[in-house]
Order: sequence, then C-alpha cells, then structure tokens
Amino acid sequence: MNDQILPKLRELLLNEFSEPELIALCKEIGLDYEALPGTGAFGKTREILAAARAQDKLRMLQNRLRELKPEAYAISIGAAVTPAEAQADSPAHSERGTKAGSPAPRTILPLLMLLALVIGASLIFPTLSGNPASQAAPQAVPEVTSTSRPQPTLAASAPTVQPETIAAMATPADSPSATADGFQTAPAEMPETDSSTMATSTALPTPEPTALPTPEPTPTPLPSPTATDALSAEEAHPAAMTIRQINDQLLLFYSGKASAEDLEYFWTSKALKTVVDFGNIRLPRAMRIAPNRRDALEIKHEYLRAPRIISETESSAVVASREFWHYANSLNRNEVCEVRDYIYDMVRDEERYRVRSIQSRLVRSGCES
Repeated sequence: MNDQILPKLRELLLNEFSEPELIALCKEIGLDYEALPGTGAFGKTREILAAARAQDKLRMLQNRLRELKPEAYAISIGAAVTPAEAQADSPAHSERGTKAGSPAPRTILPLLMLLALVIGASLIFPTLSGNPASQAAPQAVPEVTSTSRPQPTLAASAPTVQPETIAAMATPADSPSATADGFQTAPAEMPETDSSTMATSTALPTPEPTALPTPEPTPTPLPSPTATDALSAEEAHPAAMTIRQINDQLLLFYSGKASAEDLEYFWTSKALKTVVDFGNIRLPRAMRIAPNRRDALEIKHEYLRAPRIISETESSAVVASREFWHYANSLNRNEVCEVRDYIYDMVRDEERYRVRSIQSRLVRSGCES
C-alpha cells in the first residue's frame, strides 16, 4: 500500500472515530487497543496504523473504514481497490496469465521450420531441373512469414491525442488550427503546370517604400483597480465574498479572540457545531494545548484558489476554494500545515448567505522549512 495514504487514514481515524469506536475497530482487525503505546486518540491512531502495517493488516483496516464511514472515506481517500483489481494483482493471477501465453513459442517454431523447408525446396528444385524457363520464373513462396513477426498494436502506432486537440481533429484538413495543434495535414494534389508559368507566378513583387505611420499620442494612464475590480464575476459574487468574511472570523475564533456566539451570524446550527467542535476539541488536541490556552496559537491562512461560486439557485449557492492553513503552538513549537479543497453549501437568509454544510478534501500536508 502506498505510504501516501497513511496520513489520510490517520486523519480519518482521528476526525471520525471516538475512542470506543477505535477500541471496537481494533478488536475487529485483531489488534489490542489497550496494549498499543501512545496516549489519547492522537497517539493511539498513530500506533494503530503502525501495528496494522507491521502485521500486514492495512488492507483489512482500509476495507473496514470504508464500510463504517463510507461518506468520510470517499471524501478523504476516494474509491478503494476493487476485488477485480486485487485479483489482477495477485500472484496466482499473474501465474495463470503466464501459462496462458506460453503456447505462442510452440506455435511459431513449426512455422519457422516449414518456412525453412519451403525456401530450401525453392532453391534446390530449379537447379536440378535445368530448364531456363523454370529458372526465370521461380515459384511464389507462400506468405507464411507474417505469423512469425509481431504485429504492431494500436497503442504503439496511434499518436498520443491531447484533450485540447480533440476539437482540432474535427476541423477540415486545411484548417490552420489543425496544423498548429500538432496534426500534419496531407498535402493537396497540385495540377501539373508549365515550368515557365510556375516561375512567373511564384516571383514576388519588389516592395515599394511606404511612409511611416504617424505615432499615436500616449494614452493617459488609468487609476489602479481596487481588489474587488481584480476579481472575476464568480469570485466577486456575494456568496464568495461571504466566505472571505467567514475565514477572517475563524482566525479570531481558533486563536481564542472570538466566541462561538460570534459565528452564528454566518453559520446554521449543524455547520456551526462542526466548526465549534474543531476549534474547541480537535485543534487543541492536535496542537497539544489546553482549550483555554488557544491564545498561544499562531494561525496563518492563504487562498491558493480564491472562493468562487460554482452553482446558484434563488435560495442557495455553492462556493469552492483551495486554502492553506498553518497552525503553530508558540509554547512547544508544534506546527501543522494543510492544503485543502473546500465546498461550502450556503443558504440565502434575507440579504446574507449562511453556511449550512461544509466539505473538505486534504490535498497535501506538512510544513516546508
């Protein structure tokens, strides 16, 4: 199993499973939760993955996580390996494939021997007959050599087609875009013409000197646009601008400078509980800090893809963004860095938008030094 999936499995265990659920999960895959080193869910989840990897039970653990938390598993990790793919990767399947392809050399060898006999006969019999006519017209050799040569496959002979050049293939052969995108067109057949006529037609006329155009006056520079003017229509939508206000408010809440009541203006009850639990429980636990010492956290936030609206109705809107979050504990220098894709499902409440659900997908983690 690829090591890149281990951080995602740990995140799923840490965020979606309580301690009783972790104990039951370990029992199902044959691990003793109490015997594992580490304290708390943060330490236990790390040891669960280490023990499952050492005992070759990661596949069993992954399948069980997919059964228990299918929606969270699909968001964090994606579709698991299907049974057909697992069977295709098994040693037994590979051995059967090798045995099935083994008769090919036994079929080619008799054909090569037959070809050698036919060529030898064609060389011997014209010499023994002594008839000049028979020597002038040798017998045609049956075309059996084609069976001894591997035929080129479509994958080897077909050119690689890029997605952006598919539209160019549908244009006529003389379209400029078809040649520009890497597809050479067949040369058109030119009618035969007299050489003197062609020489006359291809001669280029001598260009006559022309007067230089009068330079146009330099336009007056316009004032620099504001930050809102630089945004696209999808990014300047009221719902997308609300996400910017929400994240500015979350920076204050995660560092203990704002309360949960302050968040109610932009969050409905279900989504509000998710954010409050993260700020009061999961974030302090990950940063190894007491909830009442969140003022020691140093948090940085940056948009790698600005919030933009992707769908809208009269009463709702959906906004997507890619965000970088950096959390650092000034007391023990512990830090966590994440890049995530977020989907905000928002409902319109009079003249404002409020978040009713939020989904996130981990793109990468780890802080660069």
